[in-house]
Amino acid sequence: MGLLIDGQWHDAWYDTKATDGRFVRKESSFRHWVTPDGTPGPTGDGGFAAASGRYHLYVSHACPWAHRTLIVRRL
Repeated sequence: MGLLIDGQWHDAWYDTKATDGRFVRKESSFRHWVTPDGTPGPTGDGGFAAASGRYHLYVSHACPWAHRTLIVRRL
């Protein structure tokens, strides 16, 4: 099984020895907020203005991590 690292496919196995068999996700580089007027969000990071039709959410129904996103959208 391979890995996608920085946009390049690597035919390698994810090493879990250092994490005692756990999958440890790297911190996301997407930390900005979508706010009504584009001001920074609660963390102080830069914001983007909310605009109808500008943003799209793509999820895979086969992905267990996407499930919570679909639940929040439904609520």
